[in-house]
Amino acid sequence: MNKQMIALALAISPLMVGSAWAATMDHSGHSMKMDCSDPMHAAMDACKQKPAAKMDHSQHQKPAAKMDHSKMDHSQHQKPAIPVSDGSMAEDIPMPFPGAMHMVDDPFLSKFIIDRFEVIDSDEDDKPILLEAEAWFGKDLHKLWLKTEVEQEGSETEEAELQALYSHAISPYWDIQAGLRKDFKPVEREWFALGVKGIAPYYFDVDAALFFGKGGKTAASLSGEYELMLTQKTAVVPELEVNFFGQDDPEMGVGSGLSDMSFSLRLQHEFRREFAPYFGVTWTKLFGGTADYARDEGEDTSDARFMVGVHAWF
Repeated sequence: MNKQMIALALAISPLMVGSAWAATMDHSGHSMKMDCSDPMHAAMDACKQKPAAKMDHSQHQKPAAKMDHSKMDHSQHQKPAIPVSDGSMAEDIPMPFPGAMHMVDDPFLSKFIIDRFEVIDSDEDDKPILLEAEAWFGKDLHKLWLKTEVEQEGSETEEAELQALYSHAISPYWDIQAGLRKDFKPVEREWFALGVKGIAPYYFDVDAALFFGKGGKTAASLSGEYELMLTQKTAVVPELEVNFFGQDDPEMGVGSGLSDMSFSLRLQHEFRREFAPYFGVTWTKLFGGTADYARDEGEDTSDARFMVGVHAWF
């Protein structure tokens, strides 16, 4: 009997030691998933689905009831300082300032431009002074343009003219102009002027005109200039001007056809947008009958000179 009990204890002891060792093992890092499709595991508690607990919805927030604003007191709400019109244009709607309903979208404006006011180098004691200026007054589509050109040597005025033109905009960049031109020097003449003025593609400033005088006299002029910006304030400005006459005019000393051409090249710097001093050279060439009249007077038909001047506007 004692031998049987000792044998039974020896058989059971390894099983007890293994169970105790297994209990002390840390399985927190192990991830074990039971296969409930196995018939041997299906009967285990881990594979039996427990019924879900009944959820209590009593604490959930109910949707807010629709608010009735008709019974609320809005008298304390702040009103805007400037009443806003609802578009009805009612007379009792106050305006932010007197005349607000009569604001001017096309105001009357004006501008005065000194294109060139320069002293030209010469062998003479009295240096020639040249003034080319223009001004306009009016609105976007309709303006009065005044143009003048004066050249003076010493106390004598060599050339002087004035144009008064009605200008009408035919596109955003072009105006058609018509009016009168009056020549004061070297000979008094009156002309009817018809032309265009504007900005050509690539920002060429163009001024072209036809002139019709007494006795069938006709003339034409074309000028153009371009500002080649070197910096935001410094520019090189080439300018070309040509003049034509329909017939010989010995009194003025001009011949028919191409009469003269002048080309100038100026380097100008804007100390302000409205004020730009410059210096450069100007070259003049006479052609045809005009050159013949100049030779008869002992004058040169071609001339290049240095000049210093200022361009300004206000």
